[in-house]
Amino acid sequence: MAYITQQEYVTAMHVIEAPNGFDELLELASMYVDDATNDYYQFNKIDDDKFTLRVFRFKRAVMFQIKYMADTGYKTQRDYHNAQVQSTSQSIGKTSVSRTFSSSNANESGGILCDEALKSLAGVGLTYRGVMHV
Repeated sequence: MAYITQQEYVTAMHVIEAPNGFDELLELASMYVDDATNDYYQFNKIDDDKFTLRVFRFKRAVMFQIKYMADTGYKTQRDYHNAQVQSTSQSIGKTSVSRTFSSSNANESGGILCDEALKSLAGVGLTYRGVMHV
């Protein structure tokens, strides 16, 4: 089940057209957002949810994720991690100098799910995991 349509994406994101490969991006974005929410809308019908803010924020998270993947070209966790850290080193004798470069596309979550999507979900409890017992 698709959570959003191309027309919803175009309208909400204020763009002229959806990105190339929209259907594939929608499927991947939905999967990543479902993972972050413990499949909340796999077990509950999104159309029956009376908490409209939660539905709005969930759909917005899917849209942010589509935009992030379209802009960066990252479609998998491997793509994301391969682009993050690059290091170079030079050794002369017993002296070694190294430098690590980080991608500007890195996000706080440390994964493929973009920060905007994660923040959108957090405000309505979709990423709540409960309190751990000590």
